[in-house]
Amino acid sequence: MEFLKLYYDEALKVFYEAGGSEEELYWLVSSMLVRYPAYRDELKVRRKLTDWIVQEVKGKILDVGCGLGILTFRIALKEEVEKVMGIDKSQELVDFCNRLRDRITRKAEFLYGDFLEVKLGEEFDFIVFLYTLHDYEPKPFLEKALEILSQDGKIIIGDFDIDGLREKIRTFAQKNELKIAKDITVGKTKTHGEFYEAFLMVIEGG
Repeated sequence: MEFLKLYYDEALKVFYEAGGSEEELYWLVSSMLVRYPAYRDELKVRRKLTDWIVQEVKGKILDVGCGLGILTFRIALKEEVEKVMGIDKSQELVDFCNRLRDRITRKAEFLYGDFLEVKLGEEFDFIVFLYTLHDYEPKPFLEKALEILSQDGKIIIGDFDIDGLREKIRTFAQKNELKIAKDITVGKTKTHGEFYEAFLMVIEGG
């Protein structure tokens, strides 16, 4: 993807602006590359989940826990997408993404804050949680998502089934009389020290 080269160039610029040296750069890059064989299968699964989510969405989208914003930008580049807001608790990552908006697309917006606390003041057609919920109890996140989901909107979760996350989401949907439109196993790979299934779930709002 062409915009990934922009990511690389901008990240390198940030590195040098912060006083990074050539020696430190080689150390950082080497430390990541040497780990690639162990993480290769996990990365393949993550890319597949990302590709499927991009295919699913249109209209106005909220990307919760957007991180580096790669999914946010990929979604925003779709013609059927009106705008995408990425929200993350890392000011550093949000600032980095905002540095790239003019060079990729201004349909992507980035907001620093805690999803559970921030008041967004608008509704979204799709709310996406990619690799976000496995670190938390999903209930408060899904409840908040329902509050800002447009009529006929959908919640998309792409994640690894850690600590029974998949069943917790199914239970939440059942108790709230929500339809699970899609529930797909994407693959199984080692992550967080164990082997877990990766899944994509699409929930239709009430």
